[in-house]
Amino acid sequence: MADGGESSINLDYPLKMVASNASNWVVSGYNSFGQLNPSYSGQTIQQFQEFQPPFESNSLLLSCSWSYIAVADGCSLQLQGFVSGGIKIIKSITTDISINSLASCDNFCLILLENGKVYKCSLQNDKEKLEEVNFQRNLTIPVESNFHHGIRHVACGNKIMAAIGTSNEVFAGVTQVYQLPKTIRPKLLVCGFEHALLLTFSGDIYSWGNGLRGQLGNDVSSVEEVPVLVEALAGIEVTHISASGWHSCAISSFGDLYAWGYNSNGQLGIRVFKNESCFLKTPAVYPLPQLIDVICRCAGSNRINCTPIKVATGARHTVLLMDCGSIFATGWNVYGQLGSGNTKILDAFEFIMNVTCNVENTKIICGSWCTFIGF
Repeated sequence: MADGGESSINLDYPLKMVASNASNWVVSGYNSFGQLNPSYSGQTIQQFQEFQPPFESNSLLLSCSWSYIAVADGCSLQLQGFVSGGIKIIKSITTDISINSLASCDNFCLILLENGKVYKCSLQNDKEKLEEVNFQRNLTIPVESNFHHGIRHVACGNKIMAAIGTSNEVFAGVTQVYQLPKTIRPKLLVCGFEHALLLTFSGDIYSWGNGLRGQLGNDVSSVEEVPVLVEALAGIEVTHISASGWHSCAISSFGDLYAWGYNSNGQLGIRVFKNESCFLKTPAVYPLPQLIDVICRCAGSNRINCTPIKVATGARHTVLLMDCGSIFATGWNVYGQLGSGNTKILDAFEFIMNVTCNVENTKIICGSWCTFIGF
């Protein structure tokens, strides 16, 4: 059913899952609700351990918040963790149309189907049907009478929902709509807790939402209701972006890493500690993109020209993949979300692990307090 048919089971016992033969996954971070591994009794997973997806597929969709994860393949969706008022709960949902993408926040999961429709699955109730999200369009936008309205990108945070329509509309929530020029072609849409970033195919970044912690990248500490070009990076071709919590990151085609926003725990890779017990007198907020140096020596070699290719952000941590396969991390680590084997907070990027094959297809997905790596 397009509206979803669901079943819930308690996972007080180990859940038997089918591992994907085409992709290996590892995970670390907060696990109090069994969302990462229901058979693991610890509250935290401090070092990356194997994660077995519920579906045997090399094209899994995965999204996560602090208390649950959502995994989809084709028409099948599975939610696991703090769901329907209980812990170690699985909720399985089936749709008539294949799922194109997922977006998660603390209270619900957004599901974008291939037909351009968006549904919302509330986490803490037992509704058997998904709730369709109707984005209201500006009726003054001229379209052909037979044109199919739909959504092609969707993202959300705890206090923001954003979408890109098939007519190049930007939705800030379900009622505010802005028309992008035809020359702007959206490539990727991401959200932090309160702000959104849009990457275009030409390599420009647009931001909007709450910028009180500098997360918009435009040297402002205010709310922007409409998408605004991040002028500090204009003219630099950006190939990848990420946003979560109150910070943002971008990687350029030259392999440069930029970060901006809130740096309370070193999540930008900018030092905040003089030593383990003493703070440096550095800003907590960086409202303009900062060029971040990451020195990679390829696990001990003398090569130092490795460049970042992918970045993922959690609430207060950041994980980076280099073209050599090295994975670096920085930021808050109280729940082991950096996968470093301990809970020490890092305020500069440090080497965590190495992916020895399939680097280009490696996926890094961060929840608020966790990190998944698929390779």
